[in-house]
Amino acid sequence: MSMKKNALLLGAAGLLCVLPACGAGQNEAEALKPDTDVVEQAVYTDHAIVTCQSATMYGNYSTTTGPASPIRTLYYGDKVGIRQDAGYPSWALILDYGPDDWGFVLRSCLTRCAGPNNPIAGCF
Repeated sequence: MSMKKNALLLGAAGLLCVLPACGAGQNEAEALKPDTDVVEQAVYTDHAIVTCQSATMYGNYSTTTGPASPIRTLYYGDKVGIRQDAGYPSWALILDYGPDDWGFVLRSCLTRCAGPNNPIAGCF
């Protein structure tokens, strides 16, 4: 078989195998292990902007020790996604749209962009 046909067949086989349970002998419990790279469900975020002059984004947060593993500093007007179903009372779980990564930021430094008549400049 030519190299072109092999590539085409392998590409088509890869497209057919996009379900988490794809593969021989793999049951549903194995397919849905949390350490796999398969996205199991969509994660929805509300749009928000940073309203503090600067806010540190942390990679981890513990209720006993607080924030840990600083990722970067966000600045006034930066646009992020905020999870309403996750986080802590003072710390929000956010998605930084720029580099597309997750972290924790103080809730007091974020303002959710809600509704078509939001008075905050820069909301999207």
